[in-house]
Amino acid sequence: MVGFANIDVYSLVDADSAEARTFTTYLGYWVCLAAHLQIRYGDDCCPPLLDELKSRKCFRSLPGKGKPADPESIRALLLNGWTSELRLNLIDLDDDERLTLANHGAPIDAYYATSRHATAWLCLRDGTAPSTHRGLLNAMSAQVSGSRLYPPPWDLLCTGLHPQQSYEGFPSPPGSCSNLAGTADHHDRAAMMLRTTRQRGVDKKVQEVKTKQKLARAPGGEKQRQDRSLPATTVFDFAWRMRARSNYGDPAMFYVGALEATRARAYGASVRTWTNATMFLFEALIAQRAKSLLEEAAVHFMSRDRSGLADELIIPRLRTLGLVPEQTPTHRPRRNVVRTTPAQ
Repeated sequence: MVGFANIDVYSLVDADSAEARTFTTYLGYWVCLAAHLQIRYGDDCCPPLLDELKSRKCFRSLPGKGKPADPESIRALLLNGWTSELRLNLIDLDDDERLTLANHGAPIDAYYATSRHATAWLCLRDGTAPSTHRGLLNAMSAQVSGSRLYPPPWDLLCTGLHPQQSYEGFPSPPGSCSNLAGTADHHDRAAMMLRTTRQRGVDKKVQEVKTKQKLARAPGGEKQRQDRSLPATTVFDFAWRMRARSNYGDPAMFYVGALEATRARAYGASVRTWTNATMFLFEALIAQRAKSLLEEAAVHFMSRDRSGLADELIIPRLRTLGLVPEQTPTHRPRRNVVRTTPAQ
């Protein structure tokens, strides 16, 4: 006998909705980044990632001398990065009632966590850093495209759309895939992620030209001109895109489009996995130049954390860098915050 009273009519309707298709698209992008990390570095990505960095001459040549030009600014950026990361992990991945809504804010916290650390690294490296989001993204694009310092998947680039799509960092020319495919090659999906991110940037620039010149149609060749003017598109541009989507887009993508708890968990786990690895990447870079500054800021922060999340997230990374003693106490049992990387 069918239990009609228990049928979720809304889920049947939502499954074929625009919100569900949008969620599927962005879930696929985040999962492909998590898959890159898992396939290349394993479930505990930090030690293999550190080995990857150490194998690069440009990383080994980073150690600096003397005190950073503005240690207080760098310290503040690190503290803000860690605070955003802990906020990203406040809701357990198995908290089905709250995770769907928490995922709405996940890209926002992921972007601010990683961008604060990226800014701290730029401040340490150059003595200053861009004060705008676009300036920061352009600076990261210049770094990624101009050196071999960044390992996969942070080295993936889309460098142009016209007259043909062009990429860098991929082991072979990426193929096409559907944005709604349940499974796809993680390189092919990453190429689509970067390509569509770049296309949005081009379209925005073209619209600005039309608005400024009060035109109904853009001048001939405007898309090509704007495409040539943009710096290479990186995974950091995608993180910014998702932050803006969460801040300004329709939130129904999350509470309608997720459809079921397993999809919500995969989304949350993927965002957290990428954030954890990206935070470690910048912490490793900073440690090469100013290990004591990183350690002092971390001790200040962790000694005042009452959530227990620093024990689960920050301490293991800093131990990998040799910065935190093994006897560092924990406040409460571990939770499933980032150790669940979803299968592609």
